[in-house]
Amino acid sequence: MVTSSPQPGPPSEWVSDKVDLDELFRDAKPVGDVGDWAIPGFFADEEEFGQFQAWLKTERASGMA
Repeated sequence: MVTSSPQPGPPSEWVSDKVDLDELFRDAKPVGDVGDWAIPGFFADEEEFGQFQAWLKTERASGMA
């Protein structure tokens, strides 16, 4: 006869930390102007920015981004 002890379930905090989406986004504000998120000087120059755009376009086309 083989007996097995039951596996313990997930910790109670895993079960109880679920939040209703309406509650989660209750105080969310619209993005507004995405320019507010810009980081001036993030790219060294226009050439580097162009390289990033080319990479991003390639990644999106391959379904990776």
